Amino acid sequence: MVLDVKALLAKYEPKEFKKIDVNRQVFGARFSSSGKYLVSGDFDGRIRRWDATAPELTELDALEGHSGWPGAVAFSAADETTFFTADSWGQIRCWPLGREAAKPKWTLQEAHSGWVRKLVVSPDGKLLASCGADGAVRIWSTTDGSAVASWLDHGCHVFELVFHPNGETLFSGDFFGKVRQWDLKKKESVREFDASELFIEHRLQEVGGVRSLAVSPDGKTVAVGGMHPKSGGFVQGEPVVLLFDLKSGKLQKTFIFGKADEGFVCDLQFHPDGFLMAVTSGQPGKGKLIFQRLEDEKPFFESTKMPNCHALSFHPESYRMAVTATNKQSNGNGRGLVKEGEYLGNTSPVHLFLLPKPE
Repeated sequence: MVLDVKALLAKYEPKEFKKIDVNRQVFGARFSSSGKYLVSGDFDGRIRRWDATAPELTELDALEGHSGWPGAVAFSAADETTFFTADSWGQIRCWPLGREAAKPKWTLQEAHSGWVRKLVVSPDGKLLASCGADGAVRIWSTTDGSAVASWLDHGCHVFELVFHPNGETLFSGDFFGKVRQWDLKKKESVREFDASELFIEHRLQEVGGVRSLAVSPDGKTVAVGGMHPKSGGFVQGEPVVLLFDLKSGKLQKTFIFGKADEGFVCDLQFHPDGFLMAVTSGQPGKGKLIFQRLEDEKPFFESTKMPNCHALSFHPESYRMAVTATNKQSNGNGRGLVKEGEYLGNTSPVHLFLLPKPE
């Protein structure tokens, strides 16, 4: 198929309409299922929230309670009354979703031993899946947080999770580049995908891993994001997405989205029309927003205006997108003090985009 860039940009090009300048680092801003709220974790353990019903996005009172960094946020497409967060100390919380600040509906104090890297809710809203640094993949009831299943098969840090649209299958990706397919009815791993090219041992360091996962809207393809590591010294490598065919289990295609200093594909999401939306983060201060059709060899849209993009959230009804990035010159080295010993800390601006809606 011919790559008609002008026609594709006319149909899909994102336009930034607002940048939220927060006063400290935030993690993984996500739109709620209805698009009424934007929620992120905060470096100081708070949950930051914005009313997204109006274009200006009014910030609401933060939610308190996490002791560690709440880097994971998840919403249910079937239930707009609650949402879920998890932190670097292994805690998971279920919160009421609304304008007013409220206490958690339930809390799992030790859901994982250490950092909870990802939370995802099943399509029917009944199950919450989590994974983390302890090598565990766990399934919980969204109603009360009761345990449904727990697996330690990975044997290493698990970074990523995604549900298949059928709601009966879960995929998890780990540090060594292994993707496991879980059958939720059988409660067992039924298949593995080899993405070990995303991992190396270099200079006594282990580098890489599966850092993002997404399943295509038709349920036929799983996209695995990470990087081809080149160096362990400064954790450098080419941002990469591997496409696996779910029928055969074979690697279909490989996309390389940059040079060896452009780092990881940190987040992935499919547009309803089937193309990939991805963000990357590399050093020093490099980042990209990329739109890639699966049938093409190169992206039809690419922006390098935002450094160190580490999260992407696309809302398929409002056609808004939030990209969580980092402030420019965020590496810190060589910067002077602001005043009398006060050092300028990093922040994570959230960039908001509008995409053209289908006619």
